[in-house]
Amino acid sequence: MIVLAGIMAGQAILYGPSLTGAKILLPLDFLALPGVYLPQTPEVKKIIPHDLVLQDLVVQFEPERRFTAAEIHAGRFPMWTTYQYAGSPLVWPKFSPFVLLGCSVLSPVILPWVQLFAAIISGLGFYLFCRRALGVGYWAATIPAWCYPMTGFFVFWQGFPTCGAAYWFPWLLLAVDRTVRRTSPRAIAGLSAVTCLVLISGHIDVAGQALLASGLYAAWCWWDAYGKQWRQGRARTAVITLTAGWCLGFLLAAPHLLPLLEYVQTSARMERRSGGNEERPPAGLSALPQTVLPDLYGATRTGSVRIKSGNQIESSAALYVGVLATLLVAPLAWCSRRHRSFNVFCSLLVFLGLSWCLNVPGVVDLLRLPGLKLMSHNRLVFVGSFAILALASIGLGALLQGEVSRRRWFLLPAAVLAALGVWCFYRALVLPDPIAASQEQAIRMWFIHSSAVAGTLCALGVAGWVFLSSKNVSRRWLVPALGIFLVGDLLWFAHDRSAQCDPALYYPRIPVLEEIAKSTGRMLGYNCLPAALAQTHELRDVRGYDSVDPGRLVELVKLTADPRFPSDQYAMTQWLVPQAELVGDGMKLPPILDMLGVRHVVYRGTPQPHIRPAFQGHDYWALPNHAALPRAFIPRRVEMVANDDERLGKLASAQFDPRAVAYVESPVSLPLECRGQAEISAEVPTRVTVSVQMETSGLVVLADLWDKGWRAYLNGERVPILRANHAVRGVLVPAGVGMVEFRYESASLALGVWLAILAAILLLGWLVIAARPWRKNVFAGNATPIE
Repeated sequence: MIVLAGIMAGQAILYGPSLTGAKILLPLDFLALPGVYLPQTPEVKKIIPHDLVLQDLVVQFEPERRFTAAEIHAGRFPMWTTYQYAGSPLVWPKFSPFVLLGCSVLSPVILPWVQLFAAIISGLGFYLFCRRALGVGYWAATIPAWCYPMTGFFVFWQGFPTCGAAYWFPWLLLAVDRTVRRTSPRAIAGLSAVTCLVLISGHIDVAGQALLASGLYAAWCWWDAYGKQWRQGRARTAVITLTAGWCLGFLLAAPHLLPLLEYVQTSARMERRSGGNEERPPAGLSALPQTVLPDLYGATRTGSVRIKSGNQIESSAALYVGVLATLLVAPLAWCSRRHRSFNVFCSLLVFLGLSWCLNVPGVVDLLRLPGLKLMSHNRLVFVGSFAILALASIGLGALLQGEVSRRRWFLLPAAVLAALGVWCFYRALVLPDPIAASQEQAIRMWFIHSSAVAGTLCALGVAGWVFLSSKNVSRRWLVPALGIFLVGDLLWFAHDRSAQCDPALYYPRIPVLEEIAKSTGRMLGYNCLPAALAQTHELRDVRGYDSVDPGRLVELVKLTADPRFPSDQYAMTQWLVPQAELVGDGMKLPPILDMLGVRHVVYRGTPQPHIRPAFQGHDYWALPNHAALPRAFIPRRVEMVANDDERLGKLASAQFDPRAVAYVESPVSLPLECRGQAEISAEVPTRVTVSVQMETSGLVVLADLWDKGWRAYLNGERVPILRANHAVRGVLVPAGVGMVEFRYESASLALGVWLAILAAILLLGWLVIAARPWRKNVFAGNATPIE
């Protein structure tokens, strides 16, 4: 209860206003920027965003949470979203316990409670790992457990699914430890369950990094437990059990993994990474000081400025566990003789966690190997954070056990702290050139204040080493004092990092967008209203942002972009601005957008006097595209074009007429002129029904994203879905009246469910066998925690 109380107290201090409902734990102030969402009123113009780097929380993740929650409350499990990319698989980690809790209610008041739940999971896991795997005392495990949820990775990524897998990381290592040492016959079930939770709870690349680190820990545990006895049966059994636990965990996670991997194979973003593109390349040795001085190069928050390229959230600053924990308490772990081997392993983990950021030769080359280079290795710092705090736990244990006495090597961390402190106080007096030249007094004061606080913490660390080097050290109050400083250091660091905003800013209704939503067709924002925000009013967009970017649709939509507005190297269509020309009372768009059914273009501001918008309100107006096709239509003829470049060239041509022709990738037998009508008669996200009346046989084009998971049924009979116009769906239909039903019936999802059921049956069978008394004796007297 004390452990939980400390974890909850830290979260209450950081997110108290949101926990009570007075604020919303989202950077809703970003919506006040011109062109984003909120109409520009005098009050809105006064709002200054807290941190622009956090914008994905409101322009991507919260709309996805709202959609997921709405689908669950409607009795449908969300597998497909219709509001971006002309439809796309929902890769939001919807099986995650954190996401499911967040979707239990529609209101955003649930968000800080999800954060509290995640903090309890991570902190309690760290406590149990320290107690059961490291064998440290109660307070030596409790104080770091209070700190763990407030370390840099969790604070910077608060609210993002990025850290979902990392919350379970201590549990994963504990399960590996129990399995390798064979302390319980049920350990394999725990390892399987935690492996599954790691894989389904957040971003898959962070989950992969957590599993790689757990593999290294398993190798160390195995050597520590069996050493020269590695040829004995128990050692081999440990390896088999460990492998089985991981494999069963993957099988349990298969309903999430298999559809995700299938979708990723279509990813334009992953294709660029496979080709060698690095979105966040290594920084070099300049990244090292940020691990203990996270604000050394400034911050992206209001009142500061970043004087180094790259944003802080993706930098080595996310390793931060406190300057006192890193340079005062963690080094004391080397005073514990029984933990020397583990200390070496933790040091290697810290090195690995920082290797990408520091551009360590050899290691970086290894991380660039095929498969590994698909991950964002700058995020490996969460492994280093865990290792440093584990060392701090051992260091506190050594203090409590009276194992700390004056050593010559104490001079090294004390000298580092002294040097950092001198540098910080120097920076408080002599600001960096970009800051000294700034005309904003608030920014200069921020740097002065930040440097002074960092220098003070370093001075406290030096004082701590002086005290530890003295002969008469009273440890009765030393550990409680260190606990206060460790927790206080992280509370100071985490304070005001996350935005907590007025509930009135939570996606207020926009009358113009509500009117557009009553009409049919899709829409586009012209240099405004980023893609995912359209779904707050149930508007369909052909742009999107989901960390995957379906390659074929992205290729298609990029052909319509106005070259005067360059796109990002990733999220290429989130802010895409189309080529547009004013014609009469509407807009002329590229034929591709006509084919995709873009019926309205939304603008911000006030239209010129000669323009007559179809919809207009304060700071919003929209023009129609009269050439837009309905989502379901019958082209007059169909041509086969197998070559991708040739097909895209034809689609990009100004002479392309989607009413006249559709391009497919395999031979078809159709009349020279097809005649008929098609209309969508019913739909939910995973099922679309199209009624057809055909004078001749022809191709029904549904201008929604083609995906392997979709099946088509013509009058109840299964028919193939062709890929039409490079990225959308087409079905051949005969003359006459009929009904075409598109159903999202993912074979990968079905296979994943069967694999998960098989894994669950195997685990239940093993637990029944392990519960028998004769099995318990097998595990008696085996390897124990570090002694």
